[in-house]
Amino acid sequence: MTLPSSTARYVFVDESGDPEIDITKQGVSEYFVLSAVIVDQNKLQAQVARCRSIIDRYFPKGQIKSSKIGGNLSRRRQILDEVSELSFKHYSQVIDKSLILTESGLRFRRSFVKFINRILYENLLESFSDIRVIADQHGTSEFMLSFADYLRRRLPQRLFERSTFDFVNSDDYPFIQVADLIAGTINRCYAGVDPMDVLEPLRMHTIIIDEWPPRFPEPLGYEQLEDLKRFDYLVRQHAIEKANGFIEELSLSEDTYEHARVAAVRYLLYHFRSINPEEYLPTIRVRDHLANLGFYMSERTVRQNVIAKLRDHSVFIASGPKGIKLPYSVTDLRSFVTTVNSQVVPYLHRLELCRRHFLMVTNGDLDIVDPQEFPDLAKYVSGDAK
Repeated sequence: MTLPSSTARYVFVDESGDPEIDITKQGVSEYFVLSAVIVDQNKLQAQVARCRSIIDRYFPKGQIKSSKIGGNLSRRRQILDEVSELSFKHYSQVIDKSLILTESGLRFRRSFVKFINRILYENLLESFSDIRVIADQHGTSEFMLSFADYLRRRLPQRLFERSTFDFVNSDDYPFIQVADLIAGTINRCYAGVDPMDVLEPLRMHTIIIDEWPPRFPEPLGYEQLEDLKRFDYLVRQHAIEKANGFIEELSLSEDTYEHARVAAVRYLLYHFRSINPEEYLPTIRVRDHLANLGFYMSERTVRQNVIAKLRDHSVFIASGPKGIKLPYSVTDLRSFVTTVNSQVVPYLHRLELCRRHFLMVTNGDLDIVDPQEFPDLAKYVSGDAK
């Protein structure tokens, strides 16, 4: 695996929703969305020109605004189709305000904006080594300066070594307008105003749509569920807990492989929560996702140095003929057991045949699975080797 790419990336950030967390108030949005549109520096000039042509076509003498499109679903789909032809990736953060206690410190607008933006920027800075963040400005310039200072105080200094922040007016930056479009569309889909398939044109551009706070509610009537359904719930609950625990523990690691493993877990969580928890991901999809973040490695390396090592860290990963995933049910775990059984048991059987042969021909003097040399392996061959 190579180190993350040194290619500079421009990151354009905008939001959708309001920072008020009491959603019982009239007109307050249930969700708050931050979207970061990421463009490689060497592609920026050409992509800006293409983006401006889309703006001129659909918003002459104006700018792309999700709010201007509103409920015109056919127009939104058409614009998203056009935007999907541009070369960019996006990472988005969805905040479900209904899960935030109204008496928490986040009830204050500035505290909410600072805290939620910190989550976004921390993930960006952990994933990319050289970025130029250009965000739509919110509030007064005094607040913007205090926000930049807040980030530097709350995040490890090493994350800022090759990164800069600018807060600007979106009129002059087409990709901030694209971020506005994406954030607004995601907000409408999560709120149930528009169907989720509206996001389909963006799927190949999506790094992650992350959700905060993390959630996995216990199903109603849990105690009355039959055993298998209760076990299914426990499987997915513990899979999420282990994945989140790994991210929390190792997200600030200095080790490049650990960075790649954290990125892989984030991707598996995203697919589990936002795409389809029952769908397996081909390993090549995980490899491509890591490559988008600058971690270049072969599919075999992904299997050996990312997925296998995650299992060593007790991150539960189910596998089968179609790929890998976080386990959603007991069936997923059994699929993993089936995979292990089909691969490991034949090896152990062949090893035991070989071992027995040389025990016989040497009158017991040669044990190729010497319990002193291979204590762990000896546990899995015949009883006399235990």
